[in-house]
Amino acid sequence: MNPFQRLVKRAERECAGAKNRLGRFPEIATRLLQEFEYGLSQERLDESLARWMLEALPEQVSLHNTFGQPPLTLFNNGWFVLDLYFWVTCDTSIHSHGFRGAFRVLHGRSLHETYRMKVSRRIAPGVMRCDPGVPRMELMETGDVHTILPGEKLTHRVIHLEKPTVTLCLKTINEPGLYQWEHFPDGLAVQRRDLTPGLIKRIYYFEYLLGQNATRADRYLEKVVGSLSVVARMTLYEALCGGAFDLSEDALERGLGEIRKRHGTSDWFKRHECPVPLHLKELHFSACETSLERLAAHFINRRLDAKTAAPYLSRLAGRPVTRSDVQRVAVSLMDHEPVFGCELSIDDRATIKELVERPAQKIPEHLRPFGQIPAMRDFIASFP
Repeated sequence: MNPFQRLVKRAERECAGAKNRLGRFPEIATRLLQEFEYGLSQERLDESLARWMLEALPEQVSLHNTFGQPPLTLFNNGWFVLDLYFWVTCDTSIHSHGFRGAFRVLHGRSLHETYRMKVSRRIAPGVMRCDPGVPRMELMETGDVHTILPGEKLTHRVIHLEKPTVTLCLKTINEPGLYQWEHFPDGLAVQRRDLTPGLIKRIYYFEYLLGQNATRADRYLEKVVGSLSVVARMTLYEALCGGAFDLSEDALERGLGEIRKRHGTSDWFKRHECPVPLHLKELHFSACETSLERLAAHFINRRLDAKTAAPYLSRLAGRPVTRSDVQRVAVSLMDHEPVFGCELSIDDRATIKELVERPAQKIPEHLRPFGQIPAMRDFIASFP
């Protein structure tokens, strides 16, 4: 029998008893997920889903793998859904949610970080600059449940430490006036909005006009972008940068240029558009095979020291970790091709390994732009 069906029936009864009050839903979802009797192995889950997916599926909430690899909707009554997320290489950015509910780890484990965002400047409705501060961290093991509150009531990030990690989420949908916040590394926070069908068609019509009369097309585009709010412009900007539109290179550059014309001189936009490239400051650990490698790489990226990181690493290792342990893990990161986010020669990889093993050795000039190297050395040196 499908164990998720029992959970869905309980959720429907409980919500009906609460008269579908939104404020009650997080508590109901949290309790139901805590009480959910789930005994499938990862292999049994995969086998069962392969069979269930051939049957009639409910309307899917997320059609693309933007959150989960893949995200699967197991139940949808138009008011709440039961979603299953598979995490293989993806980790979430810092974000909030446009819904409420709870999630549970079914397989694997994750580092869960919750933030108390300090707003430094509200740029426009739906756009602000924030200081995330130091998050509260917890290791979530199989069976652990966390409540999801909407909007700015919960800002968090989840680093999935095993491949795959599988999470189950019971959440509301179609709540008017609720939007997810996306927090970028430069400190900018933007409400995630959907591009309206009308705006999408206007952009494609602009591309058509561009092929007929460039002057007319530019005037048209100016009016389209000028009519948008700041958050709508930023939504369009991210969509254009992310390749959401199938546009010619000329149309794409003109679209981005029209948005830059309005915000390009603003400090917040310049910092957002031209941040320090990730391949010069962060380790890309999605290809790492072990939980210890992923967690150590994440802590190095966040420039943490042993006092903060050691308890979590030791819990994963099953014993207190030493400087030698951390050094071996840091060296092993270089065995993963994309860890620096760019192509490195075999010689450079060997040199970086040696620099990590011998912290007194001088960093060659051509490797000095890579901030990951001193970050790895500092992290190791913080351990006794």
